[in-house]
Amino acid sequence: MKNSTLHSFVQLFHYIRPLRKDYAKAAFYSFFSKFIDILPEILLGIAINTVVEKENAWLARLGFTSLKIQLLLLSLMTLMVYGLGSLFEYLYSVKWWRLTQRLQHNFRVAAFEHVQQSTMASFSKQKTGNLLSILNDDINQLERFFEEGIDSIVDFFCSVLLTSITFFVLAPKVALLVMLPIPLIIYGNFFFQAKLGPLYFTVRQKAGALGARLANSLLGMLTVKSLVAEQLEATKIRQASQAYQDANFNAIRWHAMVSPVLRFAVLWGFIVTLIYGGFLVAEGQLDLGAYSTLVFLTQRLLTPFVNMAEIMINFRRAMASAARLLQLFQLPREVSPNIPLRLRGKITFSSVSFAYEQHAPTLNKLSFTILPGQTVAFVGATGAGKSTLLKLLLGFYLPTAGKVFFDAQELRTISLPALRRQIGFVSQEPFLFEGTIAENISYALPTATREQIVQAAKNAAAHEFVIRLPQGYDTRLEGRDYILSGGQKQRISIARALVRDPAILILDEATSAVDNATELAIQKSLAKISQGRTTLLIAHRLSTVKQADQIFVLKSGEIVEQGTHHTLLKQDGLYANLWKLQTGENLTHAELLAEE
Repeated sequence: MKNSTLHSFVQLFHYIRPLRKDYAKAAFYSFFSKFIDILPEILLGIAINTVVEKENAWLARLGFTSLKIQLLLLSLMTLMVYGLGSLFEYLYSVKWWRLTQRLQHNFRVAAFEHVQQSTMASFSKQKTGNLLSILNDDINQLERFFEEGIDSIVDFFCSVLLTSITFFVLAPKVALLVMLPIPLIIYGNFFFQAKLGPLYFTVRQKAGALGARLANSLLGMLTVKSLVAEQLEATKIRQASQAYQDANFNAIRWHAMVSPVLRFAVLWGFIVTLIYGGFLVAEGQLDLGAYSTLVFLTQRLLTPFVNMAEIMINFRRAMASAARLLQLFQLPREVSPNIPLRLRGKITFSSVSFAYEQHAPTLNKLSFTILPGQTVAFVGATGAGKSTLLKLLLGFYLPTAGKVFFDAQELRTISLPALRRQIGFVSQEPFLFEGTIAENISYALPTATREQIVQAAKNAAAHEFVIRLPQGYDTRLEGRDYILSGGQKQRISIARALVRDPAILILDEATSAVDNATELAIQKSLAKISQGRTTLLIAHRLSTVKQADQIFVLKSGEIVEQGTHHTLLKQDGLYANLWKLQTGENLTHAELLAEE
């Protein structure tokens, strides 16, 4: 845990290096503020000596013999000290806060961008709620540390250094005795930190688990309410929250013991200064002003060591958050050559096999060729390998064996962003972003004109319902966007895929959420929009693939049948059986001939 904490701390400095000059300036402001902070006690000691000694006081030796003038000058000095102290406190506060906000912003943006650029294989292993907890709670924890914790560290070192120098200058013997318990305080701090470090890391883990549970429950609210499972979900949240509470309480119990135990060291220093310093005054070895200064400065010398426990606790919390944040930066990035690409639309799978980590293969020696401009469908039962095939086509995963070619270029040699820019993809679970209908359609092509947006909507059979909305294409979608039905969302998604005129169009169950009339309208549009581009249909509903130039039937990751709709019906194999199940038909050979 110690090595992990140190490693996290060192790594953090890698990310704040661009701001190191600003941090140096903020640290200087803090140092000067702490220096000024001990001057009032010194001036107080001088004031006491001035009243007691009068003619022999410090200001008297400078030529100011009048007691009133001396006290007036000391008052003016005190006023100046407090003024400068307030000025530098303002300067370091503003500097630290501004730096903290910049750092928080940089961390959050960098972490989010890294997650976006990570491979789908690594991203799919992350829980959404845990990611949100890191990007919000953990980064906010780091913000609090850099806003208050760094200044507290500067305050600690400055206060100890400056107060120690003052003690040794005024009374070396008292200073040595006062500092006797410091090694014990430091040992006590490290003892408590050894207990608290793992506890706070557990707290952050439980916070992430609670966030993941909350996100999962909220995303599944429709299912929860439809199954009247509110109490079950409430119980799960209660258990996750209780685990988080228990982890916090275990840390708090140790946290609460730190200050009361270490505060006895301050009492020791105060008693030593009070008694031994008093003896030195009585023996004439220490003047009264210096004695008063030491009494007031005792707490400034030892209290920082007690507060060091709080600083280290906050440091532990921050490093626990840093460790979780830095784990995100360890996610492997998606890497591909940065080479321009212009697709014609030919796709070739050459003996392609794929298996997820430690799982049986989901695709097994798949070989086929799709020519530019063809409309091809992939059908099969759940688990046949259609989704895996789709992920390979989009470059989310690479084959574990065999090769995938786009035109004549192998997938590993292609720029994946360039590939995806030329693929229009429609998911079976349409996702719309907050914004207007027009903004959602032009999401993949922000430069799209209104004419392009409207044409894409018409091709997706979406234009008619869009213009009936309150603000038409300027209607805003917010929250869970219940203003649109599932079928309407899907048509917006199809329009979004079409607006940039892709060379390859992939529709994954794109008509699964629409009614028969809308499905027919989309199919008519597809006949037009598929002209001149390669179109891939992945479907359960076979009615959507009847017009495909070629249909591949998948079973257990292999192509078991291929051909046109009528050819496959004549074969009376798996495809024919699926067709009969979906339509309730039992076609005879004569009827098939008649259909042709």
